Amino acid sequence: MRLSPFSPSFQIRPALARLAEGMAALAYPSLCYGCEVRLRDPRDALCPSCLRGLPRADRGSAAALFEASPVDHVVAVWAFDAGGTVRRVQHALKYGGRPVLGRQLGRLIGAAVRETGATPDGVVPLPLARLRQLERGYNQAEALAAGVAQALDRPVLNVLIRTRATLRQATLSAEARRHNVDGAFQLAAGAEVRGQRLLLVDDVITTGATVDAAARPLLAAGARVDVAALSLAGT
Repeated sequence: MRLSPFSPSFQIRPALARLAEGMAALAYPSLCYGCEVRLRDPRDALCPSCLRGLPRADRGSAAALFEASPVDHVVAVWAFDAGGTVRRVQHALKYGGRPVLGRQLGRLIGAAVRETGATPDGVVPLPLARLRQLERGYNQAEALAAGVAQALDRPVLNVLIRTRATLRQATLSAEARRHNVDGAFQLAAGAEVRGQRLLLVDDVITTGATVDAAARPLLAAGARVDVAALSLAGT
């Protein structure tokens, strides 16, 4: 039987869901990925103290990766720390089944973008290969883009599609990374981006090959493209 939105049974569902979430938080409290102190909000990843202490990405180093690319501004929030707190946070977002972290972390990216003074018309998540998204259950870039869009009060635009699966970039050299993702993205059918300023969002920038390849069909369609990520891993 289909319930009316005005029926008591229908209206009680959100309250029951909140109660279940509260009970789960008591039984399995969320801990800060930096110091393991208990977090007040289970949607958070870090306590305020650890959040303030994380290494900031160097804006010049991020921009240097795209010197040969026609993208405009490049922003990353943190410097990637192999084995450190930033890695643990990103691992939880990417592989830990916690897409809810994306909105909070995306808001941090949005704040960093605001500091540049560049305001996009829309936020574009970097698309994930279909099989990989089925394995994880979500696309971490989409989760981040939702938080970025909220922080900047701009829409999320799913105007890119992935044309083929690629090898995992982490195992490849810089040159092999570029070859691996060359032509792996294209504009979605019917998407119109000419004249728009778009913010392309991913979780981490290493050599810049992936986001550069994703930016090219947007640029070819007449858009201006900025790039933003949660962390900068360097080369």
